[in-house]
Amino acid sequence: MSDVELLRDLVETVASEQGYKDCRIHLKPFSTGGANYTSQLYYVTLLLEGKDDLNLFAKVACVSEHVRKQTSFKIYDTEMYFYTDLLKRYQELEEKHKVPEEHRLATVKFYGCKKEYLKEILILENLSSKGYESYDRFKTFDWEYASKAVTELAKLHALSIALNKQSPEEFKSLSKRLKYDMKAGNLKTIIENVISMALAEIKEENREKLEVFIKKSQEYEFDYFYKVQHQPVIMHGDFRASNIMHRLHEDGHLEVVLLDYQMLNISNPAIDLMYFIFSGSDQEFRRQHYSQLLDHYHTELSNALTRLGVDVDTTYSKENFEADLKEVQPYGLLVGMMMVPMVTVLAEDAPDMSTASGDLANFAIPPNQLAITRLNELVEDFIKWGVL
Repeated sequence: MSDVELLRDLVETVASEQGYKDCRIHLKPFSTGGANYTSQLYYVTLLLEGKDDLNLFAKVACVSEHVRKQTSFKIYDTEMYFYTDLLKRYQELEEKHKVPEEHRLATVKFYGCKKEYLKEILILENLSSKGYESYDRFKTFDWEYASKAVTELAKLHALSIALNKQSPEEFKSLSKRLKYDMKAGNLKTIIENVISMALAEIKEENREKLEVFIKKSQEYEFDYFYKVQHQPVIMHGDFRASNIMHRLHEDGHLEVVLLDYQMLNISNPAIDLMYFIFSGSDQEFRRQHYSQLLDHYHTELSNALTRLGVDVDTTYSKENFEADLKEVQPYGLLVGMMMVPMVTVLAEDAPDMSTASGDLANFAIPPNQLAITRLNELVEDFIKWGVL
């Protein structure tokens, strides 16, 4: 069966479950313009006389077996596990502690999935039909957007901490399931190639300092920064603007929803923050809001933990959080050098992971002018902060 036939077959099952049996099904493929590499995306509409249209969103796996063998990431299995199992446990915790609706983790509604290898499909609620949209990845985010996104991240982390505290054996089992080997395959070589390409675009007066830093960082395995210092969390793993949708209400209230739980991992809470900040902000945002955003995260984490019956001071104090930040801040520079060219890539230059000849080496994307500007700003900031 073709991908479309497989998708239609699953949609028919979902339609029957949702009371839309014998409805008309409209499938519309679309592209994110370079923001997505792992799935063919579809808008799905179920139309049945006498009922409101049901607007769905489908992700059909498009990463070839050749590409999958190059890493240990199980992106489709991980995301399906989040929606079918882990999210339910999180919602049980929120219900148990009577967390007010406005303070619960905002998630997209899950309708169903197909788990067959190389033919994985997820069907979710279509948020765009409700006025949500993705942030323009070519623009730096502002304070309101960043603070709202980080608030949701704090809720996500708090739920994993609460699960650990209240069901330690369950969390231990989860840790084994979600931990992936970052030394597997040729990932290290790919990372080195991406960083080398970025290094070539750094201003000459700063390049030597960056070269010394990179050489020193190569003495460590890349997963060095992922080790748990004080408090393990199930981190998002790909926490960037392309994996968040937002909706602005007429009264100015902004809502955000996190998406794409393909890279869940057990790690240090600060990793998601470094990834978010240095993949999507510019120098001016960091000048105004870097410290403010980090403080905001810990405040919101404390609030979320309190609602779940966990004391932040004995679990993940501000002192421990700041110690973690100091330890992993250099990761922010490394991840920025890797992610900025990818985040700002033009649609026509985006890598193709769907063919047998596709290769993860394609993620070594030559930086465009916007990326070059952002990369040099990163280096200047890390020189100012004394990391370089």
